[in-house]
Amino acid sequence: VWGAGGHGKVIVDALLASESCSVVGILDDDKTKAGTKVLGVLVSHSAAGLKALSETLDFNHVAIGIGDNYTRYKKFQQVKSCGLKPMDVIHPSAHISRFVELGVGVTILAGAVINPGTVIEDNVCVNTAASIDHDNYLEASCHIFPNATLTGGVRVGQFAYVGSGAVVAPNLVVNKYSQVGAGAVVLKDVLEGALVAGVPAVEIGKQLKRPQ
Repeated sequence: VWGAGGHGKVIVDALLASESCSVVGILDDDKTKAGTKVLGVLVSHSAAGLKALSETLDFNHVAIGIGDNYTRYKKFQQVKSCGLKPMDVIHPSAHISRFVELGVGVTILAGAVINPGTVIEDNVCVNTAASIDHDNYLEASCHIFPNATLTGGVRVGQFAYVGSGAVVAPNLVVNKYSQVGAGAVVLKDVLEGALVAGVPAVEIGKQLKRPQ
């Protein structure tokens, strides 16, 4: 698992709960965390890089335990460039219809519901107890926060965030780089790079961060 913070802890917990793999270690860029443990798993810091660590610990899959979309994307690319495989993390309590299409390196956490006709691209995070109804489309590296609700036919663009407890009405688009605030109720399309909040949601600013 790459990331020893709070989100990384949840990823480790989901993997341990699934019993489908062994978590052999955690990598973090913060060298002060080296030698500590997260849920009993040792944290390492490798100045030589991910590939060297994979040879030491003998692994070929990496679960990215980072909530920030842009950092998670960077790590996702690094994992692939090292010849390793980004790992899907699916908590056993999540419900995923057999008619859902999943990309690579997808995270779906405890209590999440993904209904039929939904497509989830690479490196997407669907967080705890999020509800993704029928025929939604989640583009690469977006993040649906805990308890958020996407009703039918919603499209969420690359690197977009839908905040905790937010609700997006049917057949709308949350365009890339945008961010929906916690508890917002979205009743119209969210423009590219917009920050929206409130009930109903209105634009309150611009989100200027972009992938490096």
